[in-house]
Amino acid sequence: MSRGRTFYEFFAGGGMARIGLGEGWSCAFANDFDPLKAATYRTNFEDAETHLHEGDVWAVEPARLAPYADLAWASSPCQDFSLAGGRAGLAGGRSSAFFGFWRLIQALGPAAPRLVVIENVSGLLTSHGGADFTALCRALADEGYVMWEAPGDF
Repeated sequence: MSRGRTFYEFFAGGGMARIGLGEGWSCAFANDFDPLKAATYRTNFEDAETHLHEGDVWAVEPARLAPYADLAWASSPCQDFSLAGGRAGLAGGRSSAFFGFWRLIQALGPAAPRLVVIENVSGLLTSHGGADFTALCRALADEGYVMWEAPGDF
C-alpha cells in the first residue's frame, strides 16, 4: 500500500493549499508566523498540533521538518510586491521570508522535495523590472529545479 503523498506548507495561513491538494495528500509540516492565521489553521485541521509551527520561518531549524516530503508549497507574503507595500520586492521585510523558506529546502539536500510550488503573487513578475522573479528562478535552478507555469485552467 502506498504511503500517499506528503507536503510541507510554508506560510500556510488557514491551510488553503492543503485544502486544494485534497485528501490524497498528507501535511508533514506547516508554518505561519501570524497567530490569527495559525489559529485558523488549527480550527480547520484537527491534526494541526502534530505538524504546525507557529512562528517566523527564519526560526525554524531544518531538523524540525519531517525527513521527507514530495512537495514544498510556499505562499510567501506578497505585501512587498504590491503598491501598498511600496514595491520593496524580495528585499522587503515580509517578502524576504521566501529566503527563510528556501534555506530550509536547501538544507534538506538530497532529501529535498522533488516538487516546489511558489505562489505567483501579484507584482512578483514585474518587481524591480523582473529582477526579483529572475532571482527566485535562479535560486530554484541552482538547486536543479525546472520552472513550469501551470496553465490557467490547471
